[in-house]
Amino acid sequence: MSVPDPVEYTAKIGAVLDTVRRLLDAGSRADLAPLARRVVDDIVGMLEQHGDLAADLEVRLDQAVTLYARACAARPPDPEQLADWVLEAAFSGRAVAVADFAAALGDAGLARMKSIVDEVLRGKPVEEKLAIAERLQEEIAEASGDVDGLVAILAAKPPRVDVSLKIVRVLRAAGRHSEAIAYAARVLTPQRAEKPRAAKPRAEKPQRKEAPPKEEESIPEYRERIERLIAQKEASAYREAAQCLKKLRTLHKQAGTAEEFTGYVAELVNVHRRKTRLLAEIRSARIALPKG
Repeated sequence: MSVPDPVEYTAKIGAVLDTVRRLLDAGSRADLAPLARRVVDDIVGMLEQHGDLAADLEVRLDQAVTLYARACAARPPDPEQLADWVLEAAFSGRAVAVADFAAALGDAGLARMKSIVDEVLRGKPVEEKLAIAERLQEEIAEASGDVDGLVAILAAKPPRVDVSLKIVRVLRAAGRHSEAIAYAARVLTPQRAEKPRAAKPRAEKPQRKEAPPKEEESIPEYRERIERLIAQKEASAYREAAQCLKKLRTLHKQAGTAEEFTGYVAELVNVHRRKTRLLAEIRSARIALPKG
């Protein structure tokens, strides 16, 4: 198969996506999900055959998946079949968020996903598949409104400030304010008290090249900002996200948690590994990417 002209192909895909978007915005009653899914599958196939087109098609793929989710929400397909597609896409490394498809999946679709993911985890999968399954497990619990299940999943993770803050937010959003306050007092307060002692000697190094972040900008806030930027699926946002990663690295160095930053980058790259433009911006920011 000959390599298509990248400009022509990208323009063609863009025109189709624009049509689907306009119809959805107008509240069309037509079932647009099959068309949106065909575009997603076509782009994936093109990326698999012609990796050199990745830089031009990654953004289009993200847009196509987003439109497919909207089309499914407008005219839900069979929930179990949709569940299978979302799982296949996620385990193939595509950036698919369960929350985007939650409305179309409904209880039946989410239950099927949970059953399959639980089975995968019981089978002790390889590291890469394990990371995806654990992410899906968390997203399914959140989309299902399973507060106790989500809190248990988060609490089982290695201790990190952002994870603890998410537990507090989950409990608070569920109206369980007393539990949220108790958890925050038990977990977060000691960590905040220890942070200045870890940060002081590192801040005194004269050779530091990166300017220290403002005191009010915390690790969880930077991580949330990075996720919001990546979700915009634009080259300029990817570039800003990479710069935020540099500042986040400084925060972790000051807090004495450099290994935690390395783990965060590894997880980020695993989730968004098909976003080649994002990875290129991260490399340009001189942030080491995990090998393999």
